[in-house]
Amino acid sequence: MDPSTISVNYEVHPSSNVVNKTTVILPINSTALDVMKAAVDQDPSCPKYKFTATYYGSKLGFFINAIGGVPATPDSKFYWAFYHSEGSEEPKLSDIGVSSFSIPSSDYTIIMKYE
Repeated sequence: MDPSTISVNYEVHPSSNVVNKTTVILPINSTALDVMKAAVDQDPSCPKYKFTATYYGSKLGFFINAIGGVPATPDSKFYWAFYHSEGSEEPKLSDIGVSSFSIPSSDYTIIMKYE
């Protein structure tokens, strides 16, 4: 692998019993949003990674509206939550959004959970 690129695992959990997984190759310091876009670009005919998002400016970034056709539903309090982990550590809920979270090296997993 080119030393200026990283391999990032990406998981989408649209329900408690379904997990869609893929791996993407991106430049070092790509964002979690870049991972999401790369997963779509890898297989454009596959709907499970396609997403929609609304941009709320540079301070707030992007809100993920839907992934794989599963919409965030604020009325019922279901959202797409962004988790990340490095190596074998337990995934943790991110305190920043997908467009702000920079991935410095390989061995990261980006996880989007519908909860």
